[in-house]
Amino acid sequence: MALGPAAHGLIGRDLTVIEVDSAYETILGLPRDALVGRSVLDTLADGDRKAGERQLQHILDTGEARFFTQRHVRADGSALWVNLHVSRMGLGDDRRLVVTCQPLREQTTSPSTVESQWRMARLLLSAIRSGKQSFGQALIGNPATEILLSAYVAEAEAKAILGGEVAERIAVDWQLARRWLLALGNAGFIELERPGPIMADTPIRLSPQALTMLEAIFGSLLAVAQGAPVEA
Repeated sequence: MALGPAAHGLIGRDLTVIEVDSAYETILGLPRDALVGRSVLDTLADGDRKAGERQLQHILDTGEARFFTQRHVRADGSALWVNLHVSRMGLGDDRRLVVTCQPLREQTTSPSTVESQWRMARLLLSAIRSGKQSFGQALIGNPATEILLSAYVAEAEAKAILGGEVAERIAVDWQLARRWLLALGNAGFIELERPGPIMADTPIRLSPQALTMLEAIFGSLLAVAQGAPVEA
């Protein structure tokens, strides 16, 4: 899924950009002079900034290196999913963060396609809820599927969905919902926006892998809805 060579940067303890290489300039579509001295949080998508700040501050405070996935916003306003490996060097006032950035995939879907896929996800959730009301919880519905669809809808609406909200939306008790969230996390399909155990107030989001897979499924469903032939 990688698009090109990894980029590298250096961040100060106040989270301002100290230095970037030419690969980072290319990723963000900005020259070095427009990045140095600017808050690194300004380069992240709005929905990722709080989580990004928590991650970076944790690394500064503890020295624990971390690997996580976030969205960079480029000069033209488009978003790019990237894998970030961040580690600390130095102590006290000399603390710095060293960042390695690996792009995952280009933003290839148009706004109209995103809206169509969002509508498809909401339609599927509505159908599942109606089915459970008619046939019962035990016969219709799959918690994992409902969690992924709910997270996708939240992603498309640029909102965070909390663990407790997931339990409410899929109409199961919190302990069962938490077990499903743990299973999806272990499978690499969801990510937590803050470190630690999954709690009712933990923000949940889809991993880039799950997002790509769901978009492919929605694309196939939309093609069928628009009259494409269906294999027997």
